[in-house]
Amino acid sequence: MSFSLLKLALLAGAAQGAILALLLWTRPVNREANRIFAFLLFLLTIHLTLVAFDERDFFMRFPHLSHLTWLIPVLYGPLTLIYVRRLTHIAPAFQKKELLYFLPFLVWLVVQLPYYLQSAADKRAYLGNWELSVQDDFGLLNQLTNFIHIIFFGLCIRVYHRHEHRIPNFFSNLAEVRLLWLRRFLYITFSITVVGVFVFYAKKLDWPFLSALYPYHFLGVVVLIYWTAYQAIAHPVLFSAEEYPAAEDETVEEAPTSRLDNATQETMAGQLKKLMEEEHLYLNSELTLKDLTDRLQSNKQYVSEVLNNYIGKTFYDFVNDYRIEAFKRLAADPVNSHLTLLALALEAGFNSKATFNAVFKKKTGLTPSAFYKEQHISEV
Repeated sequence: MSFSLLKLALLAGAAQGAILALLLWTRPVNREANRIFAFLLFLLTIHLTLVAFDERDFFMRFPHLSHLTWLIPVLYGPLTLIYVRRLTHIAPAFQKKELLYFLPFLVWLVVQLPYYLQSAADKRAYLGNWELSVQDDFGLLNQLTNFIHIIFFGLCIRVYHRHEHRIPNFFSNLAEVRLLWLRRFLYITFSITVVGVFVFYAKKLDWPFLSALYPYHFLGVVVLIYWTAYQAIAHPVLFSAEEYPAAEDETVEEAPTSRLDNATQETMAGQLKKLMEEEHLYLNSELTLKDLTDRLQSNKQYVSEVLNNYIGKTFYDFVNDYRIEAFKRLAADPVNSHLTLLALALEAGFNSKATFNAVFKKKTGLTPSAFYKEQHISEV
């Protein structure tokens, strides 16, 4: 049994995945989402290990492990979709319809059950013709698995974007939602899936040169695991705290038509501006729509309607416009000349450099440093 560099890399990735899975499984917070992701990593660990030892001698010794790689991948899409639904709180708890996601897995299990129930001797007889068994790996069932991957990971990205488009109506700091990692994870995963499908057919159809990429494309999964581990170390909050919006904040939709008369909307708009201009609520970096709703003793539907229809801004833009103006005032005050731009931004209510830079450039067309330099040059 030879140990090539590819095998060592796959086993190293499997080991890293197992360690990360164990750590996530034991996290005391955000438990359900973390455990779903941990189980996903555990399955990847098994898959990578089987790919690393994908050779005749290994499966002749352990015949009951054969064809597990036909079944395990069918779980990746459903588990990832449920993980995304938990993480975004679109479905913070189990829903019966999520059982339907596992229908392909059940079908695959039923189809493969006669093989799994065979004796070790019968499986060895089948695996004895190794070339034929390898050809079967590229049969109809695994071809369908590829399309299931594409469908499920496409759905994951759709769910993410659906959530991303809604949070500006509820949160004043998008960085608080911590979805940048999730977006990158989904797009990296989708890219690995697309490459995997391409390499699968290159091997099946024996395309010159390209067929040799199989099974090296599994190194993409290894990179994904190590990248995830790095993110967990560099940004512990990703897996260690409930940083995502509560379900009730995600279920409110804009009213299709105005439910409040103009006079009521005008009054509420004035109250909202008063909270910002006199009580400076925007200085609270964790301010949410629910906070404003509680102060007005109203409901999120009406407040959101006034913001979007009467004032013409999302909650996110409404609050951050005040923060930008507060930053400008602080930056223009000579008393604050010893403070950094980031310190001034934090004083104005922003909670991260990335959010501040993005919002400032969008609102003013300048970077904060360019604006600061321009202001001080004009004063000289």
